[in-house]
Amino acid sequence: MPLDLAPPEWFRQLGPIAWPLAVCSIIVFAVCLERVVFTLRSRWGDDAAFRRLADSMILHRSLPKPLRDDVGAMMLHELERSYLGGVKVLRIIGTVSPMLGLLGTILGIISAFRAIAAQTGPVSPNMIAEGLWEAMLTTAVGLMISLPALLAAHLFKHVGERQIDNLALRLNRLSLSFEIEDGDVRGEGGKRPVKGIAA
Repeated sequence: MPLDLAPPEWFRQLGPIAWPLAVCSIIVFAVCLERVVFTLRSRWGDDAAFRRLADSMILHRSLPKPLRDDVGAMMLHELERSYLGGVKVLRIIGTVSPMLGLLGTILGIISAFRAIAAQTGPVSPNMIAEGLWEAMLTTAVGLMISLPALLAAHLFKHVGERQIDNLALRLNRLSLSFEIEDGDVRGEGGKRPVKGIAA
């Protein structure tokens, strides 16, 4: 029995905007799936990521604290790209998909009025209702893509920023511990120990 690969009726009723909306929905699904996998893996490997950052900080331990903190900030900035990846794509699709839906609605209304203009006899309400229903369907589909995309973008941005903030806090504690240890060593050596350490 041959497989029916034809798109469903409601998809064909979307008109020429159907495929752009389908591409947007596929991208949203793929980005969300990748972000979920990345978030789970990063949470499990959080200690490994911190150890890599800590090893680099230890290599720069001899630097003054402001320079050492700048090194840590640069490393965190590089990590931020991966932790916040995909958020911009979701925001773009969340903005574009309703506009595509609105465009499909306008095109559908134009087609409906053209059909009415070509009608020589009386115009039935069913003709107008069916045309408007098909036109409004594209707006509904666009919003159904946009809302999850924007919500997912906000969620993944929040989760990514929390993970980065947690790593930054742990790195700052490590950097302060270097200052405290060096201060203790100087104090034991007869020099004036460090009294205050800036965060």
